[in-house]
Amino acid sequence: MPLCLLSASVAGTASVAGTASAAEVAAVLQPRLTFAPDGLRAAEAAAQAEAAGSGVAAWQAVARTVTALQRLDCGHDAGVDGVTTAKEAELLNATEAILDAAAGGEPLAMSALGHMYLLGDPCSPKRNLTWATHWLEGAAAAGQPSALAMLGFLNESRALSRVYNFSYATPAALTARYPPAGGGAYAQGRALYEAALTSGGSVLASLALGSQYSNGFAGVAASCPAAAAHYEAAAAGAMAQLDEKRQRTVEQGWLDSSSEARTLLRKQPAAARESGVDPASVEYMDYCAHVGDVAGQVGMAHLYHSGTHGVPRDTAAAAHWFAAAAAKGDPMGHANLGLVRLRAGDGAGALPPLRRAAKRSDPSGWAGLGYAYYYGLGVRQDYALAAKALSAAARLGHLDAIFNLGVLALRGEGMEQSLHKAERFWRVAADFSHPMAQYYIGRMKARGLGTRRDCETALFFLQHAAAAWPAGNGLLETGLAAHEADRPQRALVHYLLGAHAGLEPALHNAGFLYAEAMPRRQPQLAASYRGAASEYFRRAAVLGSVDASIRLALVLSQDLTAEHSASSWRLANELYAEAARHGSADATWHLGYNYLKGRPEKLLFSLLRAVYEARVFIVFAALGSFVLATGGKRAPGFGAGAAATAVWHEDDDAAADDFDEFDD
Repeated sequence: MPLCLLSASVAGTASVAGTASAAEVAAVLQPRLTFAPDGLRAAEAAAQAEAAGSGVAAWQAVARTVTALQRLDCGHDAGVDGVTTAKEAELLNATEAILDAAAGGEPLAMSALGHMYLLGDPCSPKRNLTWATHWLEGAAAAGQPSALAMLGFLNESRALSRVYNFSYATPAALTARYPPAGGGAYAQGRALYEAALTSGGSVLASLALGSQYSNGFAGVAASCPAAAAHYEAAAAGAMAQLDEKRQRTVEQGWLDSSSEARTLLRKQPAAARESGVDPASVEYMDYCAHVGDVAGQVGMAHLYHSGTHGVPRDTAAAAHWFAAAAAKGDPMGHANLGLVRLRAGDGAGALPPLRRAAKRSDPSGWAGLGYAYYYGLGVRQDYALAAKALSAAARLGHLDAIFNLGVLALRGEGMEQSLHKAERFWRVAADFSHPMAQYYIGRMKARGLGTRRDCETALFFLQHAAAAWPAGNGLLETGLAAHEADRPQRALVHYLLGAHAGLEPALHNAGFLYAEAMPRRQPQLAASYRGAASEYFRRAAVLGSVDASIRLALVLSQDLTAEHSASSWRLANELYAEAARHGSADATWHLGYNYLKGRPEKLLFSLLRAVYEARVFIVFAALGSFVLATGGKRAPGFGAGAAATAVWHEDDDAAADDFDEFDD
């Protein structure tokens, strides 16, 4: 649906769409299970290629990866001792083909070169801002959406001038073709973002516009319908990227990328710097696997299957280590071995380990049995048994199983067709951060599909679904690695991309680098950098970041000019007070220090106010002490795990708990 029509549909009042049947909603959403055999996906990809009329050249795949802001895989031990790996040679050949295609005027190739020269990733040519803008402008003139979105970002963020002191102005031809609605860099950036959407779509452009309309950033009026429309488009692109990433997981499950979302501090804790899987950890895990440690065997199997952290992708090696763990009786080893075989289409070989895992109450084992019966792999196809097996997995807290039950309920496969049940299953999965469930709930609420239309609820879920954008997590990870390598400019550009996509950690970290790192590089621009830091801290604070509120208050406290001093101190104190109400000890200390120094009030007034707030603090401290003294016991069943489990008791039946139907 065109974006303008979608926006109108979100903005409209409740209509007949609210009474749509389950079959009608299924036809609109077209949901499918999270798990599918590799053969089925390969057949779908071949059918799409045939429908397109031509295959995809190797350089085109690389170019699409680059323009989607995803990182290139240089291969294991790339560049060690000057040796070119097979993966590096492949990328080198693809880059040469991209250069040739760009010289011939191919828009995708020009856009890819522009991204490579701008971001300067290890697997691509070195950064060259002149060539970057040249190729991006050429691709944008041809209407290439990723190039238009990147130029929109460069206009809105002013990254080239602020970070690299590189003068850049949008060519007159592009300005005439995509005229801004108003003056200024924000208006020109917004015009280019909108052009990217009408030229084929861009996740970056959708996220940037969604963030602007959701929060009233960049001089636009906040609008829930417009924000929901843009976030829906962004979430659709994020789901497509995430689906590719999930194919490298054994169960095609959802990965947690929270480790990349760290906020930068002046003194980063050692535990934060040392988190993650480094080569030494992989080597030790491999050693543990070889000496028979079950956890090491399962861990190495997952690394081989995903091909991450320097381990080459090898599904045969993954199956070997899963089998070794299963031989020791490990339920996860049995479940994952069965899933690896199931993905390869070996249903007969998959069923025994899946059944053994299910007998040991492993949720993935039950889920695997559900997939086997759903697709008829090694057994006769039986939707009813598939639903019962997935119900057993769901009662054990398996999020994908909960989501997949919603798909079955909406389709009426293995259970009564029910839109209410589908929404209930998806709502539970969405509440526990399942991106696909959040995406479908958001779409249903935005359009009133079988439910009451609610723009605010739709926007909430669509924002969270779009936040699962893998490229966004990659930007955060690259920015963090560059910061730790003392490359603040490279880190800042990647954080700025994430910031203008509305990612809260990126907003905070962009402000941090403007406030801390950039003034040390160019002291003469310290005032300009302080203004940029305030802008990004303010945006992060609007999104609810307490750390950003404190950092913004610190920046405001540095404004010692006579005409702004009192107002800046007063605003800083308000920010400290708000952060203190959220439990920040740092904010409480800064607030007390300002009161002691009489900033901005007179000393007597400050002391009276401090005494008053101290009385409030004493009351809360007493209440806290009382709670601790009484033991603070929680009611039975309280907590996230219990909530996820308690949902399923309503529909329990004897057949779902009886393993005989799934046994040999």
